[in-house]
Amino acid sequence: MLKLGIVADEISRNFRKAVAMGLQAGIRRYEIRFLETGRAPMCDASELREIERIRDGEGLEITALSPGLFKWTDTPEKFRQEMTDVFPRAVELATRWQLSALIIFGFCKPGATEAIADTIHADNIPNWVREALAEAAEKSSQANLRLYIEPEPVCYADSGASTVKLLQAVNSPALGINYDPCNDAWMLRRDPLADFAAVAPYIRNVHIKDQLDAPVRSGMPQWVMIGEGMMNWHAHLVALKQIGYAGPVSLEPHFPLTIESLKQYKTKVMQMWENL
Repeated sequence: MLKLGIVADEISRNFRKAVAMGLQAGIRRYEIRFLETGRAPMCDASELREIERIRDGEGLEITALSPGLFKWTDTPEKFRQEMTDVFPRAVELATRWQLSALIIFGFCKPGATEAIADTIHADNIPNWVREALAEAAEKSSQANLRLYIEPEPVCYADSGASTVKLLQAVNSPALGINYDPCNDAWMLRRDPLADFAAVAPYIRNVHIKDQLDAPVRSGMPQWVMIGEGMMNWHAHLVALKQIGYAGPVSLEPHFPLTIESLKQYKTKVMQMWENL
């Protein structure tokens, strides 16, 4: 059975509104990222309590927390600030919600923006990045949590393959990958299916979205309905099934959703999985 959910703010940053639409589509699993007052947990505490009330009242499952750690972190000083301000609050919230991990990012490449990130390659990762990730992994392990890196073009971990290299350099059992091959495709400007074998041992969480093909330096992709873009999601799902992946899978469409388009998205993914 596919454990399909959605990144809640893909519907709305108001969690109650997100759940209202999600339940109409039969979605009962939610990943938490942005809320109305900020990115969790750096938001109003009342919003977090509201999530808990709705979760308990509706019998929902919160599958992951993505506090944005290290996405725009390009100096040791910024890392230290995040470890002081954000990391403890994220750990406390994840523990309170009985989550096993945090979704994080792989440290910002100098000068990288979303418009030009795919022109800056992560060939030489600074020692401070490896040391910082090792420290974060050790501290998360002490809290009985793991860290799942989401590949992102602006980061040193800008693709699945580069994320694997970073994980191997740090060599911590507390680290894994939030598998988001569409982010890889944004960086590589190709479907990264050929890299699946290298990434597979580290996959712990999955994001699903699709995009149109576009040339290097074309900036943010144009996001589309799954099956209408450059991604061979049927093949990715086959590969996930072959390795016995049974963890959370979250929809992350990246375009404004209606109840009709959300139902269509969910149905397409479920049909792909069930027909493998």
